[in-house]
Amino acid sequence: MADIHGNDVALRAVLDDAAGCQVDRWWVLGDLVLFGPRPAEVLGLLRSLPGIEMLRGNTDRYVLTSEQPAPHATAADAAGSAELVERYGLMAAGIGWTRGVLCQAGLLDILAGLPSELSLRLPGGTRVLGVHASPGADDGPGIWPGLPDDQFSRLLAGCAAGVVIGGHTHIATDRRVGGIRALNPGSTGMPERPGEASWLLLEVSDGLEHHDDPGRGAAGGLTAVHRVVPYDADAVARDLRARRHPNAEFVAAILTGKRQ
Repeated sequence: MADIHGNDVALRAVLDDAAGCQVDRWWVLGDLVLFGPRPAEVLGLLRSLPGIEMLRGNTDRYVLTSEQPAPHATAADAAGSAELVERYGLMAAGIGWTRGVLCQAGLLDILAGLPSELSLRLPGGTRVLGVHASPGADDGPGIWPGLPDDQFSRLLAGCAAGVVIGGHTHIATDRRVGGIRALNPGSTGMPERPGEASWLLLEVSDGLEHHDDPGRGAAGGLTAVHRVVPYDADAVARDLRARRHPNAEFVAAILTGKRQ
């Protein structure tokens, strides 16, 4: 999973979907807590999962450091935009709200202790690398279907892995570029399609190459299935408002697809 963003309703929907899949290991690829109404509940649920490994994404970093993403405008334009100034003020308030919730729950150190990457070896020897955006970066360009092959190759250059799995873009992806298979589970908590939580189910076979099967091959016997699960986005929007989240209206509009 990736990009849960404090949305416990979507997370529970994914876990219910996974209950019959005999999952024995979970990777969670960052952006765990910021924006949604239930950051502490999300971390609590994740820590209860079998074989759980998590990494830290860019918005998790914001919660720890109070950083924010650079504005999509020049500094002069940003300073002259009342809407942008207000949005950044609300972002800062949301970061503080989330940090306070996690601090009160005694979970802030859990977030601070997360690594930036995950790694494992498949039985056939293929190395699988887990990242948030791309190898060595938790922000900037990430794994998504529309990235040209030459840019994709530069993004993954030197990663020393046969499979790279990342989140960040919120767009489910399965591509092969330059001998590397690049996967993205999409977003669980702020999905591309409102009300449809996304996750990725991976199954390791015997570690042999299966060149006749488009779902295998360069991944060294790894089958990947993107799964999409409906959840009640309106309930999350109501919870944001009930908990007086500073960014309630903005986040609710994204979750329900009503953003202008």
